Amino acid sequence: MPDSPDPFQLWLTIAVLLVSSGVVGYLSWLERRPRTSLTPRMIPTTPVLMVFGFIALLALVHLVNLYGMHTGRR
Repeated sequence: MPDSPDPFQLWLTIAVLLVSSGVVGYLSWLERRPRTSLTPRMIPTTPVLMVFGFIALLALVHLVNLYGMHTGRR
């Protein structure tokens, strides 16, 4: 069993994971709801959705690494 992770790093990783998951959830909901007008959005949601999805994936892998599982090359 590895040592306990640094509390600051743990809470920061959890916060990044929660915020990026929230942004992904909101943007995916925004893309799937019916359009009321044909005016384009100011910010394209698909690239932002991909970036925050990647950030959430990295935060999840970092959280798993903090708890001792090795996910990269050995």
